[in-house]
Amino acid sequence: MSTKQSLINHLATLMDRHRALDKKVADDYNNRVNDSIIQQEKFDKLALKQEIAAIQIEIGMIQKQA
Repeated sequence: MSTKQSLINHLATLMDRHRALDKKVADDYNNRVNDSIIQQEKFDKLALKQEIAAIQIEIGMIQKQA
């Protein structure tokens, strides 16, 4: 089991990556990049979002135990 602080740090990193990927998707869309590339970026973004949600739940469970 991870510590609460390590989960918070990992969450912050994932959220930064999610924001960066969101900006990349928007930039690629505006620059008319290949749709398959944009679609893959969106899938990657969704996977990050799911991981973020799972970590938020885990942090919530740790806080309830404390």
